[in-house]
Amino acid sequence: MNKKTIFGLLAIFIVVASIGSVAAFGEKLSGMDAAARDNIINAIKANNFTAWKEAMSARLTEENFNKLVERQQVMSQRHEDMLQKRGAMSSERGAFNEQMVQAIEKGDYNAWKEAAVNTPMISKIDNEDDFNILIQLHQAKQDGNYTKVKELSEQLGLPGVSGKNKMSGHFGRGRMN
Repeated sequence: MNKKTIFGLLAIFIVVASIGSVAAFGEKLSGMDAAARDNIINAIKANNFTAWKEAMSARLTEENFNKLVERQQVMSQRHEDMLQKRGAMSSERGAFNEQMVQAIEKGDYNAWKEAAVNTPMISKIDNEDDFNILIQLHQAKQDGNYTKVKELSEQLGLPGVSGKNKMSGHFGRGRMN
Protein backbone atom coordinates (compact mmCIF):
# COMPACT_ATOMS: atom_id res chain seq x y z
CA MET A 1 0.00 0.00 0.00
CA ASN A 2 1.19 3.47 -0.74
CA LYS A 3 1.12 6.39 1.65
CA LYS A 4 -2.01 7.90 0.08
CA THR A 5 -4.01 4.72 0.64
CA ILE A 6 -2.83 4.40 4.22
CA PHE A 7 -3.60 8.06 4.92
CA GLY A 8 -7.04 7.69 3.32
CA LEU A 9 -7.87 4.61 5.41
CA LEU A 10 -6.64 6.35 8.55
CA ALA A 11 -8.80 9.40 7.78
CA ILE A 12 -11.85 7.21 7.20
CA PHE A 13 -11.19 5.39 10.46
CA ILE A 14 -10.93 8.67 12.37
CA VAL A 15 -14.15 9.97 10.82
CA VAL A 16 -16.06 6.78 11.58
CA ALA A 17 -14.71 6.70 15.14
CA SER A 18 -15.63 10.35 15.64
CA ILE A 19 -19.15 9.86 14.31
CA GLY A 20 -19.56 6.84 16.54
CA SER A 21 -18.31 8.73 19.57
CA VAL A 22 -20.56 11.70 18.93
CA ALA A 23 -23.57 9.50 18.23
CA ALA A 24 -22.94 7.31 21.25
CA PHE A 25 -22.30 10.04 23.76
CA GLY A 26 -23.94 13.15 22.28
CA GLU A 27 -24.13 15.95 24.78
CA LYS A 28 -23.08 13.67 27.62
CA LEU A 29 -19.51 13.37 26.33
CA SER A 30 -17.46 14.93 29.14
CA GLY A 31 -19.86 17.83 29.51
CA MET A 32 -19.80 18.68 25.79
CA ASP A 33 -22.24 21.44 25.00
CA ALA A 34 -24.51 21.43 21.95
CA ALA A 35 -22.41 23.99 20.04
CA ALA A 36 -19.22 21.98 20.42
CA ARG A 37 -21.02 18.81 19.38
CA ASP A 38 -22.50 20.56 16.35
CA ASN A 39 -19.07 21.87 15.32
CA ILE A 40 -17.65 18.35 15.44
CA ILE A 41 -20.59 16.86 13.53
CA ASN A 42 -20.52 19.60 10.88
CA ALA A 43 -16.78 19.16 10.38
CA ILE A 44 -17.26 15.42 9.91
CA LYS A 45 -20.18 15.89 7.50
CA ALA A 46 -18.11 18.38 5.50
CA ASN A 47 -15.14 16.00 5.54
CA ASN A 48 -13.11 18.93 6.90
CA PHE A 49 -10.24 17.56 8.97
CA THR A 50 -8.95 21.01 9.93
CA ALA A 51 -12.33 22.10 11.32
CA TRP A 52 -12.73 18.74 13.10
CA LYS A 53 -9.25 19.05 14.61
CA GLU A 54 -10.02 22.59 15.82
CA ALA A 55 -13.35 21.49 17.32
CA MET A 56 -11.72 18.53 19.04
CA SER A 57 -8.77 20.61 20.22
CA ALA A 58 -11.17 23.07 21.82
CA ARG A 59 -12.11 20.21 24.17
CA LEU A 60 -8.51 19.84 25.31
CA THR A 61 -8.62 22.22 28.24
CA GLU A 62 -7.10 22.07 31.68
CA GLU A 63 -10.60 22.16 33.14
CA ASN A 64 -11.63 19.05 31.17
CA PHE A 65 -8.36 17.37 32.09
CA ASN A 66 -8.97 18.10 35.78
CA LYS A 67 -12.48 16.64 35.49
CA LEU A 68 -11.02 13.46 34.02
CA VAL A 69 -8.43 13.27 36.81
CA GLU A 70 -11.15 13.73 39.42
CA ARG A 71 -13.32 11.01 37.85
CA GLN A 72 -10.36 8.65 37.72
CA GLN A 73 -9.61 9.28 41.41
CA VAL A 74 -13.25 8.68 42.38
CA MET A 75 -13.38 5.45 40.36
CA SER A 76 -10.06 4.33 41.80
CA GLN A 77 -11.30 4.96 45.35
CA ARG A 78 -14.54 3.07 44.63
CA HIS A 79 -12.52 0.18 43.28
CA GLU A 80 -10.28 0.19 46.36
CA ASP A 81 -13.32 0.32 48.67
CA MET A 82 -14.91 -2.58 46.82
CA LEU A 83 -11.74 -4.67 47.09
CA GLN A 84 -11.49 -3.95 50.82
CA LYS A 85 -15.15 -4.87 51.31
CA ARG A 86 -14.64 -8.12 49.41
CA GLY A 87 -11.56 -8.87 51.48
CA ALA A 88 -13.45 -8.28 54.71
CA MET A 89 -16.31 -10.47 53.55
CA SER A 90 -13.88 -13.18 52.51
CA SER A 91 -12.11 -13.04 55.87
CA GLU A 92 -15.46 -13.20 57.62
CA ARG A 93 -16.50 -16.23 55.55
CA GLY A 94 -13.14 -17.84 56.28
CA ALA A 95 -13.69 -17.33 60.00
CA PHE A 96 -17.19 -18.82 59.77
CA ASN A 97 -15.86 -21.78 57.81
CA GLU A 98 -13.10 -22.33 60.36
CA GLN A 99 -15.63 -22.19 63.19
CA MET A 100 -17.82 -24.66 61.32
CA VAL A 101 -14.90 -27.05 60.80
CA GLN A 102 -13.90 -26.80 64.47
CA ALA A 103 -17.48 -27.54 65.54
CA ILE A 104 -17.60 -30.56 63.21
CA GLU A 105 -14.28 -31.86 64.50
CA LYS A 106 -15.51 -31.47 68.10
CA GLY A 107 -18.91 -32.95 67.25
CA ASP A 108 -20.61 -29.85 68.70
CA TYR A 109 -23.91 -29.40 66.86
CA ASN A 110 -24.88 -26.22 68.72
CA ALA A 111 -21.56 -24.53 67.93
CA TRP A 112 -21.92 -25.60 64.30
CA LYS A 113 -25.45 -24.15 64.10
CA GLU A 114 -24.17 -20.88 65.50
CA ALA A 115 -21.25 -20.72 63.03
CA ALA A 116 -23.40 -21.78 60.06
CA VAL A 117 -26.33 -19.45 60.76
CA ASN A 118 -25.75 -17.24 57.67
CA THR A 119 -24.67 -19.98 55.28
CA PRO A 120 -26.57 -22.17 52.82
CA MET A 121 -25.48 -25.19 54.84
CA ILE A 122 -27.92 -24.37 57.64
CA SER A 123 -30.87 -25.28 55.40
CA LYS A 124 -29.31 -28.67 54.54
CA ILE A 125 -28.12 -29.67 58.01
CA ASP A 126 -31.06 -28.82 60.23
CA ASN A 127 -30.92 -31.56 62.86
CA GLU A 128 -28.39 -33.58 64.84
CA ASP A 129 -28.81 -36.68 62.65
CA ASP A 130 -27.79 -34.69 59.55
CA PHE A 131 -24.97 -33.13 61.56
CA ASN A 132 -23.68 -36.62 62.40
CA ILE A 133 -23.71 -37.45 58.69
CA LEU A 134 -21.78 -34.21 58.09
CA ILE A 135 -19.18 -35.37 60.63
CA GLN A 136 -18.86 -38.65 58.70
CA LEU A 137 -18.57 -36.68 55.46
CA HIS A 138 -15.79 -34.55 56.92
CA GLN A 139 -13.94 -37.64 58.12
CA ALA A 140 -14.35 -39.37 54.74
CA LYS A 141 -12.84 -36.29 53.11
CA GLN A 142 -9.94 -36.36 55.56
CA ASP A 143 -9.41 -40.07 54.83
CA GLY A 144 -9.54 -39.54 51.07
CA ASN A 145 -12.57 -41.82 50.72
CA TYR A 146 -14.16 -39.97 47.82
CA THR A 147 -16.76 -42.64 47.15
CA LYS A 148 -18.10 -42.17 50.67
CA VAL A 149 -17.82 -38.37 50.32
CA LYS A 150 -20.03 -38.53 47.23
CA GLU A 151 -22.51 -40.89 48.88
CA LEU A 152 -22.83 -38.78 52.05
CA SER A 153 -23.05 -35.54 50.07
CA GLU A 154 -25.94 -36.96 48.07
CA GLN A 155 -27.58 -38.18 51.28
CA LEU A 156 -27.45 -34.64 52.67
CA GLY A 157 -28.60 -33.08 49.40
CA LEU A 158 -25.39 -31.12 49.00
CA PRO A 159 -24.18 -30.04 45.54
CA GLY A 160 -22.75 -32.92 43.52
CA VAL A 161 -19.30 -34.18 44.36
CA SER A 162 -17.72 -36.64 42.01
CA GLY A 163 -14.29 -38.10 41.60
CA LYS A 164 -11.25 -37.27 43.66
CA ASN A 165 -11.57 -33.62 44.45
CA LYS A 166 -10.85 -31.20 47.19
CA MET A 167 -13.94 -29.89 48.84
CA SER A 168 -14.43 -26.27 49.68
CA GLY A 169 -15.63 -24.99 53.01
CA HIS A 170 -19.18 -25.89 51.95
CA PHE A 171 -18.51 -29.64 52.27
CA GLY A 172 -19.82 -30.64 48.92
CA ARG A 173 -19.09 -27.97 46.41
CA GLY A 174 -15.89 -29.44 45.13
CA ARG A 175 -13.31 -28.40 42.60
CA MET A 176 -11.38 -30.78 40.46
CA ASN A 177 -7.71 -31.48 41.14
